[in-house]
Amino acid sequence: MDVSRNPLSGADGTAELDAEIDLAASPERPDLHDHPSRQRVERQLTSIPGVLAVRLVPGYDREVDELHVVTTPERGAKSTVRDVQTVLLARCGVNIDHRVISVVHLDEEQVAKRAVRIELLRVGTVRAGNRLIAEVTLGREDEESHGTADGAATTGNHAAAVARATLTAFNGLFDADLGIELRHATIIPLAGHDVAVTLLELRDSRGEELRSGTAMVREAESDAIARSVLDALNRTISSLRD
Repeated sequence: MDVSRNPLSGADGTAELDAEIDLAASPERPDLHDHPSRQRVERQLTSIPGVLAVRLVPGYDREVDELHVVTTPERGAKSTVRDVQTVLLARCGVNIDHRVISVVHLDEEQVAKRAVRIELLRVGTVRAGNRLIAEVTLGREDEESHGTADGAATTGNHAAAVARATLTAFNGLFDADLGIELRHATIIPLAGHDVAVTLLELRDSRGEELRSGTAMVREAESDAIARSVLDALNRTISSLRD
């Protein structure tokens, strides 16, 4: 793996935008702390030729704390950084420092095995009398998986029901000899913000392991709970893809 971090400019002090990108749309400044908005920005960046994947980490003192870009070997690191900066500014109205961008080149074998993102497509809850039904839909490439779970309509059961529904949808996307059990899911206040926290227990032939995941509550608590479950499963998802 060839990793290039924080590239500046070419030998002559300039770098050209070597990707043909449509910059005609008017910039619409996104809320990068909002998960769907951040995903839309990441999709804009993956439209750059040669860019395979993007992970954006929003900041508070500045709009972007970290921006990780995975490219094919033929993409130059310097031109990738310039292209990313140009698309962010022209299409999203976001101006970032080149020093927050890291570029990773994958060889052909790694490109063939690159990860497929698990996306949270829909999440919601319905109350039926004294019962609560949670429904979650996850996506993987062109495949979707739907999960449901129910329980008593109490504050404590709300988070647990959404987490169980997320696990059901996740299990529908993978056929693996792996047991996943929900230990706890809740919303906690932290430094003036609400945070979803999930604790899972994973069991396989090698034994048991606890995994935790978190997600900021941006809009609905159900959305944050589902995202915290996926956060707890990140390394599991990587191993199942391999």
